[in-house]
Order: sequence, then structure tokens, then C-alpha cells
Amino acid sequence: MCIATITALYADETIVSVFEKSYEETDLQLCLRKGLEKLNVDLKSEIPAEKLSVIHFILKNTFENNIHKMRGEEGNRVYTKETGEEAVFDKDGKLVTNDWNKGSFNFGSYEKPIKKFELDIWPWLVWGNTRADPTTFDERFYYYIMDLDFGIQEYIFLEDKAKLEKIDYADLDETAKLVYCFFDYLLFNKNYEFDLSAGSIEKYKEDATDYWKYLAQLLKLAGYK
Repeated sequence: MCIATITALYADETIVSVFEKSYEETDLQLCLRKGLEKLNVDLKSEIPAEKLSVIHFILKNTFENNIHKMRGEEGNRVYTKETGEEAVFDKDGKLVTNDWNKGSFNFGSYEKPIKKFELDIWPWLVWGNTRADPTTFDERFYYYIMDLDFGIQEYIFLEDKAKLEKIDYADLDETAKLVYCFFDYLLFNKNYEFDLSAGSIEKYKEDATDYWKYLAQLLKLAGYK
């Protein structure tokens, strides 16, 4: 989808509408909390263990690919060292150095996906790649959903879901709980017609038509047409 066609829906509060001016925030945890409160997310209710496991798995399989292809740079390829350094090369093999797509240092790891979102993805969504990054929250979040799509599909086609890592809500710190609340709202929204229940997943595996309707719900909830 061309960035020029992405339009936020401001009739009701959406993820984009509550976080569009988040770059003004200096406290990332408070920023996330205030945004979730504006979205009327219940921050006091404990998220069921099975949902925590699914969110954890999906984020663990959501890699930084599309978020380095913004503003038409579809040929960019991302390379990341185990130590965290990241480099992006364009379709001609040249190092990408612009402020919106170039590589950055990653403080988190995919093995600890909630912490990675907290340390790397959320700061990028709020503030951009650099101080000179001209992209907006709605641009960045759209491309992040495009990466999240691959994590969701990995979960859908996971054969043995009983082996998902168990997460104990009581062991989570305050920021981790907020991150899980954010993705519970996005992935398991109670107003969705198409969901991630076992029955729906079997249908998605047989025919992707309804899966794209599920993904369209995420985009609409986020604030995109």
C-alpha cells in the first residue's frame, strides 16, 4: 500500500490517533500507559496465560524487515549481528544511510521479544529512527503491522501449539504487562468478527480469505482504511 493512501480514521480513538503526538513524550512507559487508557483498555485485569503465550510467540517471530522499507524502498535488505548492530542495504547493494530506513543498534533480542519491543520497537515507534527521521507514528506503525503479519502467520501454521512457552503474569514487571495489554488489545480485540481461535485458524489454513479479513481488522483498529 502506498503511504499516500494510508488515512487514519479519527471518528473514534485508534492506536494512531492516541499515539500520533507521542514524540512529545519523554517517559515511554507513561506514554504507553496513557495511550492504553485513552483506548479504554482495562489495565487491571490479568491476561489469560494462553494469550500471553501466543503474544510472546508472535513477537518472537516478528522480525525487522518491512520497517526498513518505508517510503517506497521495497528492495532494502536487513542484516543484524548477534551483538545488536544492524545494517540495511538497498537493491543495488549500497548501504542505506537515510534517517528513516538505516540500521540502528538493537538493545533487545528476539529471544526475549517483550523486552525487545520495550527497548527497540516502542522507542522507534514513538520517536523514530533518529532525531531527523521525517516519518510519523502512523507510517512507522503501519510497516510494523506488516512485519507483525509474518509473526501471526507463523503462529497460525505452528503445528504443536501445546509447546508454546508458558508465561506467568505474576512474574511480569509493570512495563511488560503494558506491552502485553497493548498486543492483547490489537490481536485479540473483543470486537473482532474474525479472531485467532482454534476454529478460525483451521479455516485460515484452508483458505486465506478470512485471514486477510482478520488482518484488515487490525489495520482498522490501528486507524487505517
